[in-house]
Amino acid sequence: MQMRSQRLLGVTVALLAATWTACLFAQVRGTNYTDVPVAASKSPRDQAVPFGVPLAPPIYFVNFLFLYFSNPATAALMPAYRVPLPPQVYNCLLQNPDGCPYDQMARFFRQQADERVARNADTIWPSSCQTTPQWQLLAPPVYQHPGQINEPLGSEKADQLAQALGIDQETILTDTEYQCVMGVPPRDPGQKILYACFIDFTASKGNGIVVPFSSYGLNLNEQGNVLSLCAPHAPCLEANKVFLKLNEIADECGFTRKLERLLSQTPVLEFIREGGDCQQAWAPSCIAETTRSKGR
Repeated sequence: MQMRSQRLLGVTVALLAATWTACLFAQVRGTNYTDVPVAASKSPRDQAVPFGVPLAPPIYFVNFLFLYFSNPATAALMPAYRVPLPPQVYNCLLQNPDGCPYDQMARFFRQQADERVARNADTIWPSSCQTTPQWQLLAPPVYQHPGQINEPLGSEKADQLAQALGIDQETILTDTEYQCVMGVPPRDPGQKILYACFIDFTASKGNGIVVPFSSYGLNLNEQGNVLSLCAPHAPCLEANKVFLKLNEIADECGFTRKLERLLSQTPVLEFIREGGDCQQAWAPSCIAETTRSKGR
């Protein structure tokens, strides 16, 4: 069991390292904001609908699994639905991946939230951001009415999703183990990054967030800018570096065996690999174009 655990941990660290390196390379390559995918270099078209990459199925599932593994109540605050970015926000983030001033973008989000027309449409993620069909169906659907914007998953749906993805009670950290990972103020640099990332991924209604953005895959930084959760310098992208020390954290906090269960009983390694491809393909803005389903 110990050797198997070490192998799985080694695979995880290698995947995370590859993901971090690929995303870092894509950011450096795209710092002039001109080297973005051809499809993303244009304004939204009739059949193209932009979404924050963190809502892509493999990335959503990676973060859900680690959040639920850490604390199910926290995972229940992840978004239940995904919402396309307003065109003006999308265009601004393509040109400014580090963020656009919220005070200039706020009215576009309000206009979208004020739309009272019921929707009946779905969209298809680009191939770089997909996973296998059985998991794809479990990902957050497109919202159908404004009341679903930033709606949290909720405990019942979170439990169902966790079970479908292979998590059981023996995999979940105890309160003591969770506190060991997150720490208490004053936190060390790694704990600060994780804490900020957990907040950003769960910035939904009911989480005490003044301006929730979870359904968009965005966050509002300390400078007052809106940006993707996996944009350059965003806490959740920086968190990849912390996860490179996952085996050390698990050993220190006493949950190596639980981590081994997470890695062996869920598709998280598959999602890490697929999520890395998705982030790299749509760096640096970390906004992907989806396509409207046929017949919609």
